[in-house]
Amino acid sequence: MNACPLLLRLIALLVLTCAASKAHAAAVDLSNATIADLQAAMDGGTLSSEKLVKMYLARIDAYDKQGPKINSVITANPKALEEARLLDAERRAKGRRSPMHGIPVVIKDLIDMEGLPTTAGFKPFGSPMPERDAGVVARLREAGAVIIAKVATVNWFGADGFGETHPIGATENPYNEDYQPGGSSNGVGAAIACWFATVGVGTDTGGSVQNPSAFCSLAGMVATQGLLTRTGIVPRGPTQDRAGPMARNVYDMTVLLGCMAGWDPEDLDTYQGIGRFPKMEWAEQLGSGSLRGRRIGVLREMVSTAPEDAPAKAVFESFLSDMVKAGAQVMDPILTGIDLRRQSSSAFSGVAEFEVISAGNVYLSRLGPNRPYKTMEEMIAKVGPEKFSERYIKGLTYPPADKNPEFEARYRSRKSIRDLIDSLIVRHDLDALVLLYRSTPPKNGEPSSPGPASSLNNLTSTTGLPGIILPGGYTSQNLPVGIQLVGKSFDDLKLLQVAYGVEQATRRRKPPESTPALPGETFERTLSSK
Repeated sequence: MNACPLLLRLIALLVLTCAASKAHAAAVDLSNATIADLQAAMDGGTLSSEKLVKMYLARIDAYDKQGPKINSVITANPKALEEARLLDAERRAKGRRSPMHGIPVVIKDLIDMEGLPTTAGFKPFGSPMPERDAGVVARLREAGAVIIAKVATVNWFGADGFGETHPIGATENPYNEDYQPGGSSNGVGAAIACWFATVGVGTDTGGSVQNPSAFCSLAGMVATQGLLTRTGIVPRGPTQDRAGPMARNVYDMTVLLGCMAGWDPEDLDTYQGIGRFPKMEWAEQLGSGSLRGRRIGVLREMVSTAPEDAPAKAVFESFLSDMVKAGAQVMDPILTGIDLRRQSSSAFSGVAEFEVISAGNVYLSRLGPNRPYKTMEEMIAKVGPEKFSERYIKGLTYPPADKNPEFEARYRSRKSIRDLIDSLIVRHDLDALVLLYRSTPPKNGEPSSPGPASSLNNLTSTTGLPGIILPGGYTSQNLPVGIQLVGKSFDDLKLLQVAYGVEQATRRRKPPESTPALPGETFERTLSSK
């Protein structure tokens, strides 16, 4: 006799539970969805990795070689949809492997992936098919990420820029087609700005993650040297080379960093990271997003005062004002007392130019017996020296690093600048330093770093210090301005926490108008899901 009332109560509870679930559902746009949004939707069944890959492929089809012709994709992964379907089935059967499970990624075409060619942006290289994944790609795939495409880099070896030896030519800046997207991770910068994938992986020797992040209004990071492996990446110089995450927000950047970081016995540099590697849990340790109590120093010696950089500097000063309003204690100025811009430049502290040949030979040997050239010397001789940039021709003439006094002097300078910045942060008890990264993007056809003021921010690239680029705003010509945060060596989590707070306080990023949303790019996520 009591069964019927009990059944009615159970039905009522079920109805209330369903109503509560609906009350906690929210519509999310693909343009600003975070990895947490995507995972919540996939866990809740309103989205799948297969559907997500299809959305991004539709955008690539609509905007990369058509429409505004962003021209970022070199090689699409023909197995991306198949891999996404398998990961969806695995999610249903076992749950997800990591926060990157089923998340689409693009990688710069200097990074090896088994089954896809590496062009290095240079046709004479021969587009070799690597026998093994690069270290960071192996980690991505193990975590369940879907590599949907390899995207453009500048002509890595050649002397003709985006000329006839480049596989596809120049990539467009989606914010203003008359200006460059920044190199050398130009393809990643443009692709992530246009949301052709959720996140991307670039590489940096002299600013190549940070330039396109600044010029394409992204969050991009170079973690402290030694935290990410470089195996299977076409090198410039191992002392400075780093892979780095690029995303549309700090949370996604942090997830990607945690997925890629770790020890690699094939890369001796990663021994520096033992006990200090980023972890996937870092994304949940970013904090509340508050800047209250944060002490951030303005590194004025690195902020341009050149007249041509005035529009970018105005954006920077407004950005600082927003940080102060949000409760940050901004120390201005913080000074080193040296000509920091010059002494941290590639011309003074950079050593990659002395390593291009030896590092290239190490990379070629990793490609295996079917590689197009056994050595860099053979490639240059067979292709013709006239097709190579001057750095490679000069590189043939340098003595080994241990017998090169100029290499030694620059290497010592690199370490001294790094130690100086570390000590400056400690002396003033700072959480981070902030500065205008560079000026606005150069015009198409101009040198990649025009003008004396905007060409000399190599501070993090030459020293191996951790650096994060955040969208700072836009000039009257709709040109993105990048703001750089710099942290103490191996204090990467704190730098990410500061960056997250700054991002929440400023919220300057906007999507490019040239690649608007397509129909069907909105889905629901359950707010209570993680």
